[in-house]
Amino acid sequence: MTVTATLFCFPFAGGNAYSYRPLERNIHPAIKVVPLEPPGRGRRTQETSLTGMHEMALDMLSCVRASLDRPFAFFGHSMGALSAYLVTRLLAEEHLPLPLHLFISGKGPPHGTSREAQWHTLPPGEFKAKLAELGGCAPAVLADQELFAYFAPLIREDMRAIAEYRHKSVPPFDVPITVMIGTAESTTYAEASGWKDMTTSDCSILQFEGDHFFLFDHIDSICELLNSTLLAT
Repeated sequence: MTVTATLFCFPFAGGNAYSYRPLERNIHPAIKVVPLEPPGRGRRTQETSLTGMHEMALDMLSCVRASLDRPFAFFGHSMGALSAYLVTRLLAEEHLPLPLHLFISGKGPPHGTSREAQWHTLPPGEFKAKLAELGGCAPAVLADQELFAYFAPLIREDMRAIAEYRHKSVPPFDVPITVMIGTAESTTYAEASGWKDMTTSDCSILQFEGDHFFLFDHIDSICELLNSTLLAT
């Protein structure tokens, strides 16, 4: 089947290219899902990790640059949402093609307060409990001391990058935005509405039952949304 659009997926804190496997398995075959992977994890384990959001965005831009001549969109959850926004901003600054759509999941706007980012300062026991509460860390990882010892520093490092990010006020870009949040997560509907300041195009806010990692409980509905949006463009 001919590919209509490419959907680049930006990982959440501690995530890698495998994080969006459920999305890949359920999306329409005309949409090519390309999970992006920061240095220092997954297939890029041997590379030096990046510790700042701007540096990560520049790396992700280099990963998508060769595909800008074909229709594409961005999807990012939590830290990935901020990364997707920053790459979109870099594209706009360089007068390069912009994504058809920006899908934001589980994250307030870049100019807002990121309460969850401060969790990287929690002591080990509280940090582990917070990850269990969020639901984004598999129970098997939390229960396995060796596995958790591997993933915990990566997650802390990413959360620290979010905490240290300082938003620079720039003109909004002309890209439609869909924001998705969980009903039981820290980002409120009012806060999520702040994404409207980032675009001169349409911005819609959708709520799904669940906590910060609601997307894995609503894969079918989210894929329907992605399909209907991208296949209609």
